Amino acid sequence: MKKIILLSFILFLSFISNSYSEDLFKTLTSTYLDNKELNSQREKTKAVDETLIQSYSIFKPSISGSYTQNDILNEGQRAPDGSSLSDSNFQTEKKSIKIEQKILQGIPKSLAAKTDVNIARQELKAVEQNVLLKAVDAYASILAAEKKLKITEDNLNLSDKQVELDKSRYERGAIKLSDLAQSESSLAGAQAKFIRAQNDLLVNEQNFINIVGYKPDELNKINNLNLKLPQNIDEALKLASENNPDLLIAELKLKKSDYLLKDALEVFAPKASVSFEVSENSDVSSTINERDQSQFEAKVEIPIYSGGKNYSFYNEKRALKTSSELDFQDAKNTTKKNATNIWSEYQLKKSELALANSQVKAAEIAYEGIVQEYESGARDTLDVLSSRSLLLEASLNLADVEKEEILSRFKLLQVTGNLTASYLGLEAKINNPEDYLKKNWIRHIF
Repeated sequence: MKKIILLSFILFLSFISNSYSEDLFKTLTSTYLDNKELNSQREKTKAVDETLIQSYSIFKPSISGSYTQNDILNEGQRAPDGSSLSDSNFQTEKKSIKIEQKILQGIPKSLAAKTDVNIARQELKAVEQNVLLKAVDAYASILAAEKKLKITEDNLNLSDKQVELDKSRYERGAIKLSDLAQSESSLAGAQAKFIRAQNDLLVNEQNFINIVGYKPDELNKINNLNLKLPQNIDEALKLASENNPDLLIAELKLKKSDYLLKDALEVFAPKASVSFEVSENSDVSSTINERDQSQFEAKVEIPIYSGGKNYSFYNEKRALKTSSELDFQDAKNTTKKNATNIWSEYQLKKSELALANSQVKAAEIAYEGIVQEYESGARDTLDVLSSRSLLLEASLNLADVEKEEILSRFKLLQVTGNLTASYLGLEAKINNPEDYLKKNWIRHIF
């Protein structure tokens, strides 16, 4: 009976599910579509798109209409000879339409707004990558927690049976009281580990719900992941330098700071505009009852003195550009460092996974042999408990390393800018921010 229990324990530890990892991608698809953090960022991206439309308005004429009505009462009027004149009352009315166009203004600012749109795209990509990585972490953590729960449960059952067996042997005088006490102590430790595993699973389930949006149910083991990963460190560095959103954001912010510096120069330049107004006036004066009037105006405004405000504004933008240059250099160094570290971590986790599997297999063989020797009287209770403890720790470590190895792959995708729904081929309608502007193309005209 004992050999059957031992065999069941070892078979569980070496069991590998043959189910395909599609369930992971189904989870990622649900996260991509329903995650609140990601959907919030999509709305923020739309808001930035609106600022681009606003910036283009300066290149289009503004049209305004006005209506004015005045009631004028003249009292106490006197003629040049000092005689009194009768009071008079005028009620004037004016209706007008004015078209105004600014000339050669706002070009750098509109280019900066267009750069803001590109920055928002990269920020959305960064959030998408972070959210998908959280989903992978949540999924892998559930699998690891479930495996640990099963391992600790089996360990608890074996510890309980060991205590019952040792009690029987103690009553027969085959072992000492200290051997029985060791078994009972091991049982208490097994109970604590099992309770801890239960709590860890509950915590990970709640985290899964927060990220994915529903409670996990019968998640399949992650096998046969077909991810297009870099083959060497040089390829990883190249992809990171081309696609990493944090680096691209820093580069775009530098570009934006240059546009804003050029925009600051406009405060020193003349500002030109033209306007045309058509108006209809009633009761203009005592001699004119109605008048239709059209007026064309060309205006040039030249800044002469602003109390130092304009020059200070220019210095502000120049300092911000220098800051952006430094931020960009720092981002390049950080991206290179992160890519190198994550590549190294990926290689390390692959090695650790192979070693952890070997450790479990060796611990299984050792435990089985010690149990056989224990049954023949060549080993005591402490030997069995120590061997099972080593097998337990090796099995729990394998569960952790399996999760970390999977995460290292997706982290490598993230740092190279490829942890996206389109790159992973998720079965979902890909959210393309460009579609929002295409749907609102008419607003670029009006």
